[in-house]
Amino acid sequence: MKRILIFGDSIMRGVYYSEEAGRHKLFGERLRGLKELGYEVKNCSVMGATIGTGRELIEKRLTIPAENTTVIFEYGGNDCDFRWGDISANPSGEFSPNTPHEKFVSTYGECIKYARDLGAKVLICNLVPLDADKYMNWISRGLNHDNIISWLGDTSMLYRWHEYYNRTAESIAQKLSCPLIDIRSPFLLSHNYANLLSPDGIHPTVEGHQVIDHLIAEAVA
Repeated sequence: MKRILIFGDSIMRGVYYSEEAGRHKLFGERLRGLKELGYEVKNCSVMGATIGTGRELIEKRLTIPAENTTVIFEYGGNDCDFRWGDISANPSGEFSPNTPHEKFVSTYGECIKYARDLGAKVLICNLVPLDADKYMNWISRGLNHDNIISWLGDTSMLYRWHEYYNRTAESIAQKLSCPLIDIRSPFLLSHNYANLLSPDGIHPTVEGHQVIDHLIAEAVA
């Protein structure tokens, strides 16, 4: 049986924000269609995960030769994020993202090499685009909105910084000859974009997750 292992963050886990429930919830079973076609699918994604988390997880979940295994990575969204409470309290300070850029590149490469050394095929997902205005409102809840804006320079910096890590993930895929699953472009090109992202500005809605599932299934099958 062909096996698929997914390593990513809350987006690959299937998290969305339900306004009705007033909390984050999980979107069904990721890649149900591929399971129905006979694939063994294991979703090893974790909410809040960075590429460092991915490095730890893949060593635990992939330990035997994996010639019939496809590994899908999706990281960067949490890696490029900051501790907004610290920034709110000290907007003139200097802060680093959860995973500095050079560390992000090197660790991603280590994850890919590890999977390939065991015989797995590796695919990389780029990042779902965030909505800067929605995300700004989300991260500033209970914090000093103006202080965070002061440090950022402008709200759109959230989008640009996220795009920087997205382009890095795409560059890693290209340099290491990993097929790229482009889950980003359909969001960017959609005239229904507002309905594809949750109110927190970063997680897809159920409809958005359905788009992602279709793209992954198409790439794999």
